[in-house]
Amino acid sequence: MDKLLSKKELYSSNIIGVKVTNEKRDYSPSIGNNMIVKTIRRTSYLKLCWMCGTAFESKKINTIACCSRCSQNIWHTNKLGLNPPANMLELTKPKNTKEIREQFGYR
Repeated sequence: MDKLLSKKELYSSNIIGVKVTNEKRDYSPSIGNNMIVKTIRRTSYLKLCWMCGTAFESKKINTIACCSRCSQNIWHTNKLGLNPPANMLELTKPKNTKEIREQFGYR
């Protein structure tokens, strides 16, 4: 039987791209009507779902599924002591991810 993957391994092995963008956020102070505009850095991750293998974009590093349905299925298979069905070694090869990265605007 294979070794059960830890959460850290699940989080790190499905990332195929990282993009850092600068965004502007408006803040309103409690006194007065002056708006303060601050520039913040946002990191977005291009990932593959462990259940169905589809590509999705996430702002959190610890996501492993594209939707709540896949997330529930992964939780259930982990509870039974099984790994999710996606083969990340095959799905995350550069030749397989090139089109996906270009589609979402990653390098």
